[in-house]
Amino acid sequence: MSAFAPIAGIQILAVPSSSRHILLMIDREKRDLSARLVRQFLNGEITSDDLESEWPNSKHDRALEAISSMIWSFYDDFRPRRMIGADAADPVEHVLLTRYAAFLETDLEYDWPTTDFIRLGGLGALVPLSLGLLRPIDRWIKARNAALDAKMEKHGDWTVWPFTQKTDWSGEPMPPFVR
Repeated sequence: MSAFAPIAGIQILAVPSSSRHILLMIDREKRDLSARLVRQFLNGEITSDDLESEWPNSKHDRALEAISSMIWSFYDDFRPRRMIGADAADPVEHVLLTRYAAFLETDLEYDWPTTDFIRLGGLGALVPLSLGLLRPIDRWIKARNAALDAKMEKHGDWTVWPFTQKTDWSGEPMPPFVR
C-alpha cells in the first residue's frame, strides 16, 4: 500500500488489486471529529441535536455519511436526546456507538454498498385501521427492507458494521438496528 500526498486533509491510499490500483479516500480530520462527537453523545456530553449540527460532511469519505445515517436511529423524534438518566444508552446502544466511533478512528475504507439507513419500519397499526387497504404498501415496505438487509448481509458481516469482517473488530458483534 502506498500513500499519496494529502489533498485538503484527505488521505488517499493506492491499494493494488490484481492488475489495477484502487484509490481509497479517508478524511482523517473529519473522521477524528466525528469519532469525538459520537463518544461525546454516548457519554451524555452533547445532545442529538448538537451531534447532528456539528457532524462534518465529506464527499470523499463515505463512512461519514453512512455512520451519520445509522446514528439517526438513536435520536428521539420529539426532543433532543442527551444520553444521561432515563435517556442513557442501553447496553446495545453502547456497544453499537462504541463500534461506530472505533471505526471512525481507523484508516479502513467504508466498503458497504449503501450509506443510507433511514427507512420506514412498516405501517403497523395503520393496516387494520385502514381495513386492510394499506396492507400492500406495508408488505412492499417490509419486502424492500428485507431486500436491503439481504444485500448488506451478502457484502460483509452485518454484525460488525461499519467494519466488514470480524477480524477488523475485536469487540462484541451484534447487528445494528435500522429504523
